[in-house]
Amino acid sequence: MKQRGMVKWQPFASLPEQANYINKLMYEMNRIERPILSDDQLNELNITLYESYENKEIISLEYFYDGYIYLVEGIIVKIDSVKKTLIIENNNKRDKFSIASIVNIKLK
Repeated sequence: MKQRGMVKWQPFASLPEQANYINKLMYEMNRIERPILSDDQLNELNITLYESYENKEIISLEYFYDGYIYLVEGIIVKIDSVKKTLIIENNNKRDKFSIASIVNIKLK
């Protein structure tokens, strides 16, 4: 028996503009507003941030970007208090984050 392969899926790809529109619409619908942190929460984040930096501990960092909250894990390599950024290293890859975008920090 001969398989139809990709032929059976072609009708679903006949309107790529519609698929792109639906994907964009779903992306926009699932966006959230930036969480507002209290002074106590900001203070706790600050303490955890500097303790994990000093002790070179692995952290789990949640940050807000473009309507979504993302998660990254790693070790804080540098904190730049002038530019208000920090650099996290994970698997020899370094990522730079704005301190203002941090929502939560957990020690691993």
